[in-house]
Amino acid sequence: MDTLVADAATRALEDHDAGGLTVAVVDGDEVHTSGYGHAFRSEDVQVRADETLFRVGSVSKVLAWTAAMQVVDGGQIAPDAPVDDHLDAVDLPDTYDEPITLEHLATHTPGFEARGRGDSVSDPEHVRPLAESVSTDVPARVRPPGELPQYTNYAAALTGQLIADVSGQPFHSFVTENVFAPLGMSNSTFRAAPPGLVPADGTNVDDVVSFYSDVSPASGLHTTAADMARLLQAHLNGGVVDGERILSESAVDAMHRQWFTPHERMDGMAFGLFERSRGDTRILRHGGGVPQFSTEFALLPEEGVGLFVVAHGSEASDAKQEVADALLDRYAPVDSSGQRRSPDGTPERAGELGGRYRSVNATDTVSSEKLVFGLFTGRPIDVRVADDGRLITEQGDSIDEWVEVEPLVFEHVEEGSTLVFRETDGEVTHLLDGLSAYERIGHHERLSVQGWLTVAASVIALTGLVGWPAARGWRRYRGGGSPPASVTRARWVAGAGVAGLLSFVLAFVAVSVVVVSMGRPTLFDRPPAWFEVVFVVPTLGAVATAGAVAYAVRAWVRSEWSLAARVHYSAVVAAATVLYWLLQYWNLLWVRMG
Repeated sequence: MDTLVADAATRALEDHDAGGLTVAVVDGDEVHTSGYGHAFRSEDVQVRADETLFRVGSVSKVLAWTAAMQVVDGGQIAPDAPVDDHLDAVDLPDTYDEPITLEHLATHTPGFEARGRGDSVSDPEHVRPLAESVSTDVPARVRPPGELPQYTNYAAALTGQLIADVSGQPFHSFVTENVFAPLGMSNSTFRAAPPGLVPADGTNVDDVVSFYSDVSPASGLHTTAADMARLLQAHLNGGVVDGERILSESAVDAMHRQWFTPHERMDGMAFGLFERSRGDTRILRHGGGVPQFSTEFALLPEEGVGLFVVAHGSEASDAKQEVADALLDRYAPVDSSGQRRSPDGTPERAGELGGRYRSVNATDTVSSEKLVFGLFTGRPIDVRVADDGRLITEQGDSIDEWVEVEPLVFEHVEEGSTLVFRETDGEVTHLLDGLSAYERIGHHERLSVQGWLTVAASVIALTGLVGWPAARGWRRYRGGGSPPASVTRARWVAGAGVAGLLSFVLAFVAVSVVVVSMGRPTLFDRPPAWFEVVFVVPTLGAVATAGAVAYAVRAWVRSEWSLAARVHYSAVVAAATVLYWLLQYWNLLWVRMG
């Protein structure tokens, strides 16, 4: 084991731009921990498995779900009980009759929209108490609970607050007392900026760290490989390590069983852990990533094996994955000699499957964050059916082939993964790639199409905003007559509509500058409560544009103005209308359609 880990770690650090990594492996009674390379931004400090702190990102959630199972194990809350009945710090929207339960939170199926704001800050002084973080900007409920998986940090953060409200003590205190202390995880902490994270040479922390979790149960853990080995042992040994029990054996079994799957052929969710089939081996895992850090936590319950790998550096993800893969190749080998699947014919509903599918993080977001998720959270999937019946999916540079095994269910031609299409009222609407959900979008919703529309419409709209005053000034200079009063009024109204667009951009930039000058978190991290006022500006512009549409219609009905004036005015108004439709689509108006 020592040689395998050492060879994989050395190779990973040589092959990738990663400064250091640490590993923990539990195999029955054997426990291996080791460190390689140097500590974060401290090249003279060697990584030690028992004391070098690493950020583990979303692997923090493993602690949150373990703690949640503790309160279940203690009879303080049932997994199927409405969490709103036990939460003191936050009231959840009652959008649907079905209540959100702890089971929904643990399987990422509560039906919340994605929420990015409030997840992190760039200065530890801005980190809020958990109760404040989860009760500010509460995400909307966009679908009934249990219907569709959608991974969010908010589910874990809310679980942390649920633990606090049920137990009567802060989340970090509960975990310290009930997990860290009995397991001997003495170097683990949810503190925002523990001393062991900053460089040993005294460099200002703000110069090297730009991410601090504002939802600590979801992403705020700092820990060591030796400490995480103790957590692995607890999960593999029925909840007890060296005589110290944190969970009953039945609670561990319950935590590891499948709680949700989109389809019986697909891997699903255990209690807070993702299922992954690797050959005949069932793995329960969770990954994590924050700037400069990448982590893998994996349990192979039937084999009595657990793995933990975390690396830091600009290519930390690649380095971490190389070591994790080397370990999984040993404990969960995959037979790569399997035959390639061939389709038996054309898929049953082939004509309904093709198109582009975008992550529900964007399609189901009703806040102004929709554009952020649309641009930066995952590439869309393009689907088409080949002549021989194979389903082809393209996501970025990745191209995969699938064959239908039952209506709307496809399996990879070489791997063991499954793809499922979902329908609503008889129409194919969603694609499920594992636990990632995508919604089918129209051609007009594609970013490339909307990008060209934005450019073309902006140019045309500016010909009115700039051209009309310029033409008026030129006529005055040449001593020409003024246009009819109706033309002037119509142009003022249309100009106000176009100006609303420009004013929105300027207002957004101005607010960003003001927020930074106030020493606050960024608009993305935590917009101030009054930020929504900014969206009033384009909304007023949209009202003016609606009035301009009325002027254009009247001009054509009454044959007013010259033909050229009517055509140009209509083009400007149409362009402004397109731009306001785009703002409405991305939830950038004060009045939103969802």
